[in-house]
Amino acid sequence: MPAPSAEAYDKLLRAFAAHIGLDGDALVKTQELVIDDLTVGLAYEGMDGIGDILYFANLGAPSQARAPSLYLTLLHANNMWAGTGGATLGVQADTGNVILAGRIDINEVTPEGLAAMLDGFADTSQFWKKFVAGEITS
Repeated sequence: MPAPSAEAYDKLLRAFAAHIGLDGDALVKTQELVIDDLTVGLAYEGMDGIGDILYFANLGAPSQARAPSLYLTLLHANNMWAGTGGATLGVQADTGNVILAGRIDINEVTPEGLAAMLDGFADTSQFWKKFVAGEITS
């Protein structure tokens, strides 16, 4: 199998875009797509023949009053990825926004597989976005 590269990433994004009916050049340029009103960012990270597709969503910041208990819940959800579908919840230091992020080996995913994976990721992100906003409390 050839070593992954930024070119392989762009090729995969174009094929993925064609599979889901988006403009491939636009997706490569923005590296973002919207799934059910949720913006999902994509990025390539690679070196020394190893490459991953990163995917992430900004879920907003909790209120100051809810933050301590919410952070504890995020830690519990991250434990063995029990509540994250294999992704990881984190908090941006400069904004306080909660981010759900994951990664997959670029050599282990097809355009069809990426579509299915991001669909599940969007569902998980929507739940946590509502939880962070206080719309879901348990």
